[in-house]
Amino acid sequence: MACVRILVSLPRPPPAELRCPGRSCSRCATATINRDTGALIDQASAPIPAAEFAATQQKIQRLNYAGIDFAEALPAANASATRIDTERMVLLYEAGILAFRVTYFGAATIVNIDSITGAVIPVPVPGFGVETTVSVAEMAGAVAHAQWMAGAEWIAIEANAFQRIDGVTVQVLLANRTTGRLMRPEVILGFYLSTAEFLAQGSQVSRAAAVAIPSPVRTGCIATLGVVQTVSPDLGVNRIALEVAIVGGVTIYTWVTGFVDAAEVERDARTNAALSPQKTIPIIVAPVHIGPADLNADGGVDGRDLAELLAAWGSFNPLLDLDANGWVGGGDLAITLSSWGPGPG
Repeated sequence: MACVRILVSLPRPPPAELRCPGRSCSRCATATINRDTGALIDQASAPIPAAEFAATQQKIQRLNYAGIDFAEALPAANASATRIDTERMVLLYEAGILAFRVTYFGAATIVNIDSITGAVIPVPVPGFGVETTVSVAEMAGAVAHAQWMAGAEWIAIEANAFQRIDGVTVQVLLANRTTGRLMRPEVILGFYLSTAEFLAQGSQVSRAAAVAIPSPVRTGCIATLGVVQTVSPDLGVNRIALEVAIVGGVTIYTWVTGFVDAAEVERDARTNAALSPQKTIPIIVAPVHIGPADLNADGGVDGRDLAELLAAWGSFNPLLDLDANGWVGGGDLAITLSSWGPGPG
């Protein structure tokens, strides 16, 4: 009989329910389910050991942010492992990330699925493939300098650090609070390199509108960096970006900060931009690497990215000008099509 064992520290019943009902949980439930039919074979519970109670409560609090459950995590893990002989699934809270750990018979393969993004968490290899970073102070300083040089109407909605021959550069995306237009200057070694304004298009429009007067965003880019700094000592920041999404008819404003901790492990910190800094709590998730052709920054390249590119055809828009030739055209289309498909996670 094929079966899979599922463990989760939650009140009974049911063991696979992801939403905490808001009361204190003191027992850990274990369920054994027929992998082929989905039938419940056995269910048991035991008191949570006192030494693990605090950690379990942290795990349960993070469930409020979970986007997937066991049923959705399993197919993602199987697809990554190219196996279906699942032996065990456990909901873990480690290194600030709430994830489903899926193991297979023989314990030769282990896959971790981020409970918030649904993405496969890559196995961290310290020092390998770590992106260019700057300190929080350097990133905040570059953003402040760009905003000051551009003028009071310009507010940062994104910043990225990357290595150039002449030093590490911070590229800052600014939105005009009045006109909604965008500008992307660079700050390198304290010098401000200006750029031309351009019209926001596609997914850029909602991001620019998020900081328009009056703005629903209560915590800005610089304040968010300060909040994220509390997550880990000596962290380096690679990027920070304001995301706008509509969930259940409600518009959600989120700052996503990519950082590398002291152990050189990459992670993303998500914070609610509509809350004040005093009320903002960073939620750590697996890193989502945004490729140049992922124009709407959703983790992959598909028809929505293609639609944005075609809508801006022939215009000046540096965010869509993938081949950096000064305008949106055939070269950018070729890059988009060659990058087609889901992102690396």
